[in-house]
Amino acid sequence: MILTNYFIKRKVRSLVNKGSKRDHCFRGMKEARTVLVMYDAKDQNIMEPCLETIRMMHKQVKTFVYGTAETEIDSDSSVSLCAKTDLDFWGFPKESVCNKLKAINADILIDLSKPFNYVSQYLMLLHPCDFKVGVKRNEQDLYDLSISVTSRDDIKHLFGHILFYLQTIRSK
Repeated sequence: MILTNYFIKRKVRSLVNKGSKRDHCFRGMKEARTVLVMYDAKDQNIMEPCLETIRMMHKQVKTFVYGTAETEIDSDSSVSLCAKTDLDFWGFPKESVCNKLKAINADILIDLSKPFNYVSQYLMLLHPCDFKVGVKRNEQDLYDLSISVTSRDDIKHLFGHILFYLQTIRSK
């Protein structure tokens, strides 16, 4: 049982302010070898074709999936977080989950989790990846490359836009 989201929301705000001091390195898909994708478990069926698109570009795909205990996840290339067992009383993920996610070496991090998923935001901000991409919400800007949401904000549409911009970016 989680007491409240207050503490994790406060920590996310603190990490966003510290994030402006970290090193940023814009990368396109050509320069990337490994892509870490964060999403919610209930979007698994929608995300599989998107992940396959990245694999077809000969990129290694790692995933972080936030969900429930019943969720079946490919354990070789993913880290999963069970909302009931992997969070403490204050709503923070356990240190073992944080360490497992931080150990993934990724060139690009793509966050497609839901807007008020503070656990995913917290973990994304802790991850050492130096190029983070995601959807811009009404709150503070969390990413190096933010895609603004329009009236059509389904995951496939957003992923298509993110992939387009990542293929367009040239770091050299």
